Amino acid sequence: MGAQTFITYAEGADVDAAFRATVEQAEYEYGHAGRSGTIAEKNGYVVINGGPLSPGDAAALANTLIDGADRRIDDKWEPAGAIAVLGGIRTLSGIPVPPRSGGYPDLKTAALAAVDGLLGDDEIVTKSHLDRYSLRRGSIEIDQSATAIITTTGSAKLTGWLFFGRANS
Repeated sequence: MGAQTFITYAEGADVDAAFRATVEQAEYEYGHAGRSGTIAEKNGYVVINGGPLSPGDAAALANTLIDGADRRIDDKWEPAGAIAVLGGIRTLSGIPVPPRSGGYPDLKTAALAAVDGLLGDDEIVTKSHLDRYSLRRGSIEIDQSATAIITTTGSAKLTGWLFFGRANS
């Protein structure tokens, strides 16, 4: 019986919900039989750093703690480490898209209208999906109940958690 190192990012500000979702995803991908060497083997977590770090700084800290065999995360039977991350991937769901007389020239413009005023200065839209729209004479017509799902990066807000440690394999 060995141990394997894992590092995985989970979107969401709530550490409990992010941990549960990540464990469930790992169980789905690797099964429930145990010895996967993933976060699926962990029953809990310990928050390592109280303040959010950038994705790069969080990964560097996680690697330093792993390489240094930090007692909080080095045992395959103990909790995973958890570091708060800002500027990582963030998904905004169910954002209303405002109707516009004459429609929008394209889907990207409509998506940006939906998040107008919701994004930070350095936040970048990386992906968007709109529902309830139609193409009309070179424009996008938005239904009154249209919503958008927007994925961003670079937010100055807490966007997720980096979980890491050693797991039974």
